[in-house]
Amino acid sequence: MTTNAFKYSRYGNGYECSSAGDARFSAFQAIMPDGRSIEAHYQCDVKGYDVGGNNWRRGKGKPPLTNVCTWSAYLALWKTWAENNPNLMRELRALAVAHNNTLTDRFAKTSISQARALAEILNTK
Repeated sequence: MTTNAFKYSRYGNGYECSSAGDARFSAFQAIMPDGRSIEAHYQCDVKGYDVGGNNWRRGKGKPPLTNVCTWSAYLALWKTWAENNPNLMRELRALAVAHNNTLTDRFAKTSISQARALAEILNTK
């Protein structure tokens, strides 16, 4: 059994990837190629509450309107962002190493977590 080099947590001694920490790695600040944030893409498009729009509050805390694997879709958004931001990903790797190889997201109340997504991406590169 192998273990991943990078881990994620809601709390702890990791590097905080949220608006309460390094906002560059927050879903609200991570901007996709079309100019919308990952949060807008996830709440509006993936969950179906304002497809193509920016009113992310409509979907926040609600289940998706269609049958979709939310984790796969969320991870795909972060992968696209990471591919478009290689310098930030290199910086994040170094920051994570300096913080026990752990990324945290104190706002994640479910398995949909930017720290989880970013840790998984770091583990595949």
